[in-house]
Amino acid sequence: MRIEQFKQIVQIQEQQSISKAASDLFISQPSLSISVNNLEEELGLKIFERSNAGVIPTEQGKEILRLAENILDLRDKITGIMEGTKASIRNLRMALPAAFANAIVPGLLRQFRELYPNVNLHIHEASYYEIVDLMDKGIYSIGIISCRVDLEYNFIQQLKERDIAWEVIPGGECLRLSLFISSKNPLADREWVSRSELRNLRMISYKENYSKISKDLERYSQKPVIVEDVELLKKLISDDFGFSVFPEILAYDDLYVKSGMIKVVPIKELSESSNLYILYSSKESLSFIERELLTIVKELITDTL
Repeated sequence: MRIEQFKQIVQIQEQQSISKAASDLFISQPSLSISVNNLEEELGLKIFERSNAGVIPTEQGKEILRLAENILDLRDKITGIMEGTKASIRNLRMALPAAFANAIVPGLLRQFRELYPNVNLHIHEASYYEIVDLMDKGIYSIGIISCRVDLEYNFIQQLKERDIAWEVIPGGECLRLSLFISSKNPLADREWVSRSELRNLRMISYKENYSKISKDLERYSQKPVIVEDVELLKKLISDDFGFSVFPEILAYDDLYVKSGMIKVVPIKELSESSNLYILYSSKESLSFIERELLTIVKELITDTL
């Protein structure tokens, strides 16, 4: 295994194309393919599945790519120290649930780029469990998670066990779970709905989001439609293919909601308050740039909520 191979597979992931990655890396496509094949043989697993549509990481490949990105970040930190540069960090990674993307990401990217144009900020959409797990492994510098007030004790114990530090920002109304449904559906005009009214409707779940809320909805008779893309989920909802349940903040500055194609309706039994948690590692001190990133994130969240 060579650092150069890690750089190559990360570039392939970013471009979703071996030919484009080869062009960016200034090597031939056959040479890049051979290098990746050699790495896969050495690891004993497939990193990418290749098809006419491009290359897609396998499940094992996703983990290898996360570790490769972490290794490259550590290399940059070491290089920065050796060179005596002020900005020893060249890449930062943070993770947040899909529901918060519209509310936070545009302003965050704009402000951070103005302060640190030479630092790459990678923002990943991830699930609750994935964020906690990868924060524990040191893959992400900062994570954002919402947690219901009645579940906070167990959540905090989990963070303590994994040496993950946290700061709490009270969430209020916009973090409560709500029904996202097509304006064509009769329930769209209601002031609120009961979970019993959703039992016979088709649910569309973003990744494994269903497993978190199925108990609250008491849905056992129907299997949900699982999608991996939030925009596809919104399109299906707007076409009245089914409904979904998300924190109300998903509607923030959303085109489907603003145009009236999707309505957001409170669910009577799911009215528990939630708080927002900003996570970062307690195993090592944050760098100056990471602290700056944390400050920007907190200010944007406070302004939004």
